[in-house]
Amino acid sequence: MRESFKKLVPRAIGTYLNMLSLFSPARTQKKAFDLFSKPRRGRIGEHHKAFLDNAKEARVEHDGLEIQVYHWPGKGPTILLVHGWESNSHRWKMLIEQLIPQGYDIYTFDAPAHGHSTGTNLYVPLYRDVLHTIISRYAPQYIIGHSVGAMTTLYELSQSKDNNIKKAVLLGPPDDLDSILGEYRSILGLRQRVMQQLDAYFQKRFGFKSSSFASSLFARNIKTPGLIIHDKDDRITPLSGSKNIHKNWRGSQLIITEGLNHSLYDRDVNKKIIDFISA
Repeated sequence: MRESFKKLVPRAIGTYLNMLSLFSPARTQKKAFDLFSKPRRGRIGEHHKAFLDNAKEARVEHDGLEIQVYHWPGKGPTILLVHGWESNSHRWKMLIEQLIPQGYDIYTFDAPAHGHSTGTNLYVPLYRDVLHTIISRYAPQYIIGHSVGAMTTLYELSQSKDNNIKKAVLLGPPDDLDSILGEYRSILGLRQRVMQQLDAYFQKRFGFKSSSFASSLFARNIKTPGLIIHDKDDRITPLSGSKNIHKNWRGSQLIITEGLNHSLYDRDVNKKIIDFISA
């Protein structure tokens, strides 16, 4: 019964947006975008606290948001970790535990509307602005991003030439916004009219159409050496996206794993990351 209810709710919302689009395109745009960019999960749970309480904590302000930062001090180079959608800084626990003995100076932060950071919505342009603020504050030499955090990392590297990033690692990155929107449309059962109105919202607010916002396009402008790791069984972001990114990113390496799905939680994967950044 509960699973049936979960399936009915998105369809009911989609029906409402389909009807609204006939009478008020402006309201449809705003509501469709707000729903698209509002995470349902990603806050800190009780089981996360024991690990995160071991870090030094800080709050960084960005455009009215309070961003939660965690720091594991080390005498070596600085690494910044960027988590994905509906996640938080705890997702890096296994990697951090392998990085600490290497002496790295480690930072991670909760995205807006995630973890202990404030906010209600998250989308890549906002995440990129926050990431740029964090990079400017802590000047990392290495950056590692997962999923939407990986896409945001690529976007930042393609837009900013004044950072100190020596190497970047992407884990399970999505490629194009169109495919993400396609899944959103499928879940809600949205008509093409709604998607066209949503695309007009992207153009008006951010200055781009969904078809031109893609990690593989960002990669063309990046000279920073990179490592991309993607699992062939990933059910969230297809491997084809990472192949496109790799093809367009000169100086990148692509490692394909099997059986790890989207999370890529694995000690051997972490070792490959550490070997790459320390080489």
